[in-house]
Amino acid sequence: MKVKILVGVFLLVFGLALNLMGQAGSWKQVGKAGDWVNTIAGTVLNGRIYTVETSGKLYATDPGTGMWKQIGKADFAKTLFLFAVSGNLFSIEKSGSLYLINSMDGSWQQVGKAGDWINTIAGAVLDNRLYTVEKSGALYETNALSGQWRQVGKPEFANTVFLLAAAGQLFSIERDGSLYGINPVNGSWGRVGQAGSWANTIAAASDGNNLYTVEKSGALYETDPSSGAWKQLGTPDFANTLFMFSCRNRLYTIEKSGTLYQVSL
Repeated sequence: MKVKILVGVFLLVFGLALNLMGQAGSWKQVGKAGDWVNTIAGTVLNGRIYTVETSGKLYATDPGTGMWKQIGKADFAKTLFLFAVSGNLFSIEKSGSLYLINSMDGSWQQVGKAGDWINTIAGAVLDNRLYTVEKSGALYETNALSGQWRQVGKPEFANTVFLLAAAGQLFSIERDGSLYGINPVNGSWGRVGQAGSWANTIAAASDGNNLYTVEKSGALYETDPSSGAWKQLGTPDFANTLFMFSCRNRLYTIEKSGTLYQVSL
């Protein structure tokens, strides 16, 4: 009888654990605690998370296991932004120059004119085009392979904090916490959802369909970009999130502790 009771309790606890891990917003640590503590930029390419550290080292991480390896030499200490475009890695450096990085060996080469992206404050990738916003408010579309760029619309985006791509268009979260949809062809834009609803956002990501944001309170939200309707996922456990990525149908966060977490969607 005791054996049956113990087995029953075990199965109940095990079942609850599996159920919790399947719930949206549930999370688990991936890899070794603190391994990403010096991360300064990151992106996702071909199912891997690529990050750059203060030392200048570039790492590729398998998000399923947390196993990582260094790519190339420690040449990337001045990286401000890291993007994945057309199957390649690209960085914008403190100098404002754009570089194409070979994701296999870390070799790199300048693309376009030196310093052309010096005032970049945010960026996103849509349809294999790199979109960046500058301090002046100007929005630019860049062919990352050639470095050729064009201004899109009027310089109206100086208050952009986060730039995201989803559902075939761009979205910005502004300093006042409002969400805007931006036409990538002509730069026209309009508010989505209620003004100020994203005022406390500290991290943001997109899976191409929905927008995901974390607030100062630690709450994680999923937003329908077509309507601005949002819902909280899980419990407010994410107040220490520094970076957030969408990869393999899950979210991944890097916390202030430098630890990587997998978040169920």
